[in-house]
Amino acid sequence: MYALSAEQQHTLVCIVNEERGAQLSFEQFADTILDLFENVPGFETIPARRAKRHINELWRMYREQTDEDQLQFLC
Repeated sequence: MYALSAEQQHTLVCIVNEERGAQLSFEQFADTILDLFENVPGFETIPARRAKRHINELWRMYREQTDEDQLQFLC
């Protein structure tokens, strides 16, 4: 439970980039991901420790996609 597939991770990062841009602070990014988790079945009640692990992994992916051309290709 509380697992995200590679495709789901990719989708979440793309949503953040498309809706909020590629220049968010970690705190802004984390808040956005937590809001998105509310729309992922089963993640509405994710424990904070588990959410933090996902956020850190998604943050790494987000930061790797700051190049506009790469972002368009990946999303």
